[in-house]
Amino acid sequence: MAKMPEEGRFEYGKMDKQTGAQWVHVTPEMARAHPQGRLNLALWLIVMVFALIGFTFIYGFFVAGGVTSLIQGLLALFTAITLAIRAPIAVMLAAAQIFLNILLQLLGGTLKDLSNMSPEYGILTLVILIFSGLSLFYLIEGERPNLIYRHRFRSYRGKQD
Repeated sequence: MAKMPEEGRFEYGKMDKQTGAQWVHVTPEMARAHPQGRLNLALWLIVMVFALIGFTFIYGFFVAGGVTSLIQGLLALFTAITLAIRAPIAVMLAAAQIFLNILLQLLGGTLKDLSNMSPEYGILTLVILIFSGLSLFYLIEGERPNLIYRHRFRSYRGKQD
């Protein structure tokens, strides 16, 4: 990765025979010091949407009750906070968020009854599920999120001797 400081620890992973890429693990300090180690617009947008989802579920808890709404809201807010502070657990929380959303939507019968609900609630449900899936894909596969949260980057050069 360009402009990566040379001091510190580089651990090279296995090289992918198909693409020639390999993960290079760096220290958290090196990742934070690199310009790519800061949140970009896409990540700030993900943070804001997770926070908005959290506040929406918590508001739903106070209006209609339901402990699952409170749990979903608190998990979404905690995910947003950990993403913003660049905590490594953030990617796992985002995965838990989508798993919990899908599980509760399936158990609650929401996905089965989408055509019978009010259009606003049905659209909100689909938007949350689609956003959660796309953001999780970006957090797992994106170069910047991998450097920020997992302290690794893809190298196509091979191990330097």
